[in-house]
Amino acid sequence: MSKVSIVLCAVVLLVVVFSSAEVAAAPKCDNALDLMSPCLNDYKKPAPSAACCAKTKEHVSCFCGYMKSEDLKRVFDRIEIIKMADMCGVEFSSC
Repeated sequence: MSKVSIVLCAVVLLVVVFSSAEVAAAPKCDNALDLMSPCLNDYKKPAPSAACCAKTKEHVSCFCGYMKSEDLKRVFDRIEIIKMADMCGVEFSSC
């Protein structure tokens, strides 16, 4: 078998493998309080729980929207959200 055939087979195999791999879905950002519920008990504590940090990492792409959520503003203030994310080791861009 020629080198070209081997390379072609390898490329086809890679395409098949990667096309069948599941892509992680982006989190839905439509209910800030529901998504941040693991953090409700951690609000203003010295350190957030592992569950809160896991949810924070999972939903980092939603944070700018959360900052604008009236429901979330009733429970968390912007500074506390940023501090919680920071304590969980999550950085997100300024909104």
